Amino acid sequence: MNNIKNFIESSRVPIVFNNMLDDWDPFKWDLDKWNNTFEHQSLDCRKGRITCTQEPLWESKCLHESHSFSEIINMSNNIENSGYWLYFDYKYIGEKVDENIFKSISWKKFGYENLGPKDSTLWIGSIGAHTPCHQDLYGINLVAQVHGKKRWILMPPEMGKYLKPSRIPYEESSCYSKINFSCPDNIQNIDNACKCVTVVLSPGDVLIVPHKWWHYVENLTTAVSINTWIQIPKYDNKARLSESVVRFMVSSVCSGVSKNIQMALLNPNEKCSSSMTAESINFIDQSIKIIQTEEDTTDSEEPNSTLPIKYQYKTYEPDQCLSKVQFDTKYHRYNHTPSSSKPDLNTDISHRLLDSLCDDTVINQIVNSLIKKDEKLS
Repeated sequence: MNNIKNFIESSRVPIVFNNMLDDWDPFKWDLDKWNNTFEHQSLDCRKGRITCTQEPLWESKCLHESHSFSEIINMSNNIENSGYWLYFDYKYIGEKVDENIFKSISWKKFGYENLGPKDSTLWIGSIGAHTPCHQDLYGINLVAQVHGKKRWILMPPEMGKYLKPSRIPYEESSCYSKINFSCPDNIQNIDNACKCVTVVLSPGDVLIVPHKWWHYVENLTTAVSINTWIQIPKYDNKARLSESVVRFMVSSVCSGVSKNIQMALLNPNEKCSSSMTAESINFIDQSIKIIQTEEDTTDSEEPNSTLPIKYQYKTYEPDQCLSKVQFDTKYHRYNHTPSSSKPDLNTDISHRLLDSLCDDTVINQIVNSLIKKDEKLS
C-alpha cells in the first residue's frame, strides 16, 4: 500500500489536504463557466425551507423541482427574501451528468488510480443547502471542495449515543440523527460530553471522513463538491451483513403497513417491494459466505503518522464541545416553526417498532449469532 493511501485508510480522525485539485479542470472554473456548462441542462434539485425546527428537514419533506444552475446562484443571492435553498445532490457523474465534462477527475493523487468520474458524485447547492446529520456505514469518504465554501461538523462513531440515532427514514448504509443541526437551538441542548470537529472547506481542499464518523454538512456559499467512497473490506464485509439484516427488518415491517406509512418510514430513494424480503435473505446468505471465506487483509505496514513534505494537510482531533459550536450565518435563526402536530398512532407505532428492531444492539446480536451458528455448521 502506498504511503498516502495507507495514511488515509489508517487515520482515525479527519484529515484535510490543501491545494490538491490543480489538475482538475472544473476546479479552474468560475461561476460563469459553471453556469455556461450547465446552461442547457435542467437539474433535479431538493428545495428546502430555511426553518428552525426540532425535527430535521428529511428528504421526504423537501420539494423536488427542476432548476437551472443560474437559479441556484440566484437562490443564494436572494436567500433572505426567498427563505429557501436548492441542492442538486448525490448525483453520479455519467448518470445524471455528462462524464466527458468531468474527464479530468481522478483520485490517483490519493493512491486510488482506478477511481475516476464514474466513481464520483456531484453536489451543487445554494447557501444553506444541507443534508441531515448522519453516519455512513460503509467505507471512507473523500470529499473535494471544487467551488465555494462548505462547513462540516464531524463526530466520532462513539458520540452517536448523544445524537439520537435512528434508521428512520430508512436508507441503506445511512444512520440518521433525529437532531436538526440546522437549528442552533437544538445543538445547545446536546450533552457537553459530545465532542466534535468543525471544518470549513475552501476550494482545493480535500476532506477525508473516517469510517462511520457522524457528519452534518452545510453550504456557506453557492458551493460545488465532488466525492467518492473508498471501500474498506475489513470494515465493510461485516457492515454489509448488518445492513442486510436491517433491510430484512425493514421489509418485514413495511410489507404489513399501508403505502402512506411506508412513505413515512422510507427515504424517497427506497421502495418497499414484494421481493424485498427474499432479496434480504439472499444478501444475508451471501454476506455470511464472504465473511467466512475472506482472507486476513490486514496490512503489515505500520500506520504512517506523517507524509512526504509535498502534501499540505492537517489532522483534526475531536476536542470541541458540540454544544458550544458557533454558527456565523445569520439566516439560521429565521423562520422558527412550531413542532408538527401529533403523529398518526399507526405511523408512530410502526416507527417505534422498526427503530427498535434496527437498534445497533439488536442487529449486532443477530449478526454475531448468524456468524457463530454458520461456523458450527461448516
